[in-house]
Amino acid sequence: MMRRVLQLIFLFSISMVQGQTELPPHPNSYVCYKTYEGIVADGKLDEVSWQQAAWTESFMDIEGPLKSQPTQRTRTKMIWNDSTLFIGIRMEETHVWASLTERESIIYHDNDIEIFIDPTANNHHYAELEFNAFGTVMDLLLARPYRDSVVPSFSWNCAGMEHGISIEGTINDPSDIDTAWTIELAIPLAAISDLVYKYVLPEAGDQWRINFSRVQWITKVENEKYVKLRQPEHNWVWSPQWTINMHQPEYWGYLQFSDNTVGTEAEIFNEDPYWNERMQLMAVYRALKTYRVNNPAYTVNLEDLTLPEYVKKEHISIEANSEQFLVRFDMGESFMKVDHRSLLSQQWKN
Repeated sequence: MMRRVLQLIFLFSISMVQGQTELPPHPNSYVCYKTYEGIVADGKLDEVSWQQAAWTESFMDIEGPLKSQPTQRTRTKMIWNDSTLFIGIRMEETHVWASLTERESIIYHDNDIEIFIDPTANNHHYAELEFNAFGTVMDLLLARPYRDSVVPSFSWNCAGMEHGISIEGTINDPSDIDTAWTIELAIPLAAISDLVYKYVLPEAGDQWRINFSRVQWITKVENEKYVKLRQPEHNWVWSPQWTINMHQPEYWGYLQFSDNTVGTEAEIFNEDPYWNERMQLMAVYRALKTYRVNNPAYTVNLEDLTLPEYVKKEHISIEANSEQFLVRFDMGESFMKVDHRSLLSQQWKN
């Protein structure tokens, strides 16, 4: 039953994204500067480095800026040193509440904040971290997105991670009006190296894919307690996903590491030079998945597929059978390619 539900969700997500006629815009980006200050993950963001770090754009609806926008502001900022990525997130909140206290609970059943990190920008081997206002953690590793038939690894822990919560108000007290809650994270870069099967730390100029999602439930007060209404939750994100599905890493934002000290010389973000090719390949990927639902095998013929106008068919070739496919985009000296499990990679011809 769960597998069928996931399939239906996947096909709905495909149909939503396929409805786009224009190339999706480049995701949001953030330049992460160095700190040489001792950072205490207590949720206060009161160190000088934090004061000098810039906030991201305010979060928006997961489906993009044309949807109704969040009623409460959420922003994040990031800094790093040679061993640690620091993340601070502040969520305006008039009623701070939480219920889950056991690690690896399904945290998004509470209001929560979620962080997704893909250090290789290839859609595979990424981390998901979730926290409620108690600071209860759910952390897991995904070998690939749910759309590509995966069982997440809840046994993976972000080793050495520290986090703290600061609440401007009182938690679980409906009698007053709160202001916000803030989470501060210290994530060891070595723990994220688990996601690429080898000990690789970022260097200046490197880019990771990262995104943030705030799940916000509609509640009422009953018997002096917060009670969730039987209504869909709000999903507020940093960089839009264009559909209600955070597990589309190709749409996550970009995090660029800089060796400049925070608060000193600004660095220009380098936009992904292959963004157009990535999006065209993912459009073909989705079209092939849709085609396979009603056919005994994937097709190698682009004319069999319903594709947006921005796909340049003359640059694309497909190898396929009943179980798998590989799509290549010829870029001259190299190919960008995607397979049936949405693994995005680049292959040089020589």
